[in-house]
Amino acid sequence: MTTLTNLEIGSVVVTLIGNVPLSISGLTATLVNNNIYTANLITSGNVSIDSIPENYQGGITNVTIGDVLGLMSAQGLGTKSVKLDEISITKGLNENSAQGWKDLGWQQIKRIGERISYYQSWSSNA
Repeated sequence: MTTLTNLEIGSVVVTLIGNVPLSISGLTATLVNNNIYTANLITSGNVSIDSIPENYQGGITNVTIGDVLGLMSAQGLGTKSVKLDEISITKGLNENSAQGWKDLGWQQIKRIGERISYYQSWSSNA
């Protein structure tokens, strides 16, 4: 199991988005810290900023992407195009797109520890 630190996740976010201004990229570790704190409240977990387990990494990364996109949109920066790995957003980067990433991340975090059970029902009339 590979764990990451807050700085590593912040670096991943900046790399995925690209063209993140220094004024925002310098905040990514703090944004990750805040998101870990909230994730711990949601999951009753005890995740440290120095050792983020794999099952938290996707959600924390997505929420932090939303945070960074929201800050960029609020400052009018990078609103013409943003490239997230192979996804390119050329129009409509606004608070709604940032919120979409946050919602995705929080949904992933809320599913941590969920157990999925499958049951098959049958009828005695067969």
